[in-house]
Amino acid sequence: MAGSEWFLPSPDNAEATSARLRLFCFPFAGGGAAVYRPWRGKLTADIELVPVCLPGREHRFGEAAHDTIEELVADLADVIRPMTTLPYAFFGYSMGGMIAHHLACRVMADGGRSPEHLFIAALRSPNITAPRRQLHSLPSDEFWAEVAAYGATPAEILENDQYRALFEPFLRADFKLAQTAHSADLPPLDCPITVFGGANDTNPTPAELDDWKQATTGPFEKNIYPGGHFFMKQHEESILALMTEKLSTPPVTDERAGYSRTSSN
Repeated sequence: MAGSEWFLPSPDNAEATSARLRLFCFPFAGGGAAVYRPWRGKLTADIELVPVCLPGREHRFGEAAHDTIEELVADLADVIRPMTTLPYAFFGYSMGGMIAHHLACRVMADGGRSPEHLFIAALRSPNITAPRRQLHSLPSDEFWAEVAAYGATPAEILENDQYRALFEPFLRADFKLAQTAHSADLPPLDCPITVFGGANDTNPTPAELDDWKQATTGPFEKNIYPGGHFFMKQHEESILALMTEKLSTPPVTDERAGYSRTSSN
């Protein structure tokens, strides 16, 4: 398949041949497609999981990472367009949510098929500009101190100079992409948007998710779980169950939903 380097291959073709819908999953800054590998077998058999592998990581480690969202989305649109003959949905975590949102808007602007659903985790609403330090321009030691504060980078990378030198270029590119992207002027989508956040996350806070409802003319739902920025580690099962439910239920079309709920799981 042309562009197959962009996707983590399925261990067999059973999932693809029986699928009625494709779920494309985009990683957070510094993450890879493999973070979604455990989701296989946790979704219903008619949902084909398609983890997206960005340049600069995993089997694409030798490639230069994109550092602007415009270039990345242009390339992604070309490789995903032929796969949207089947109904599809996007899931994105933090930076991955930004990519998924921009890509959905690009596909729609190009006259393509809109996603059935857009799932966003740990990403503030598009109309909110983050008043943050530009991590990608920091000196190396300060940069890695900020990366460590996120809490998801393995200690063997943080404590090893050679590993840090290997991973630093694509991590810097990811943060530059995320911190220089402009999302406020994107056109509203027409698909449902469901967002997930951590009750104790400070980037974004739960309140900073509310205006995602302005990013679509379709239904909107916000779900808050105990935890910080990487709350999904503890709540993966319940979140996947909710996503499966959403993808199995026809969207509301006669009136717009707009509500939130807090999980105690």
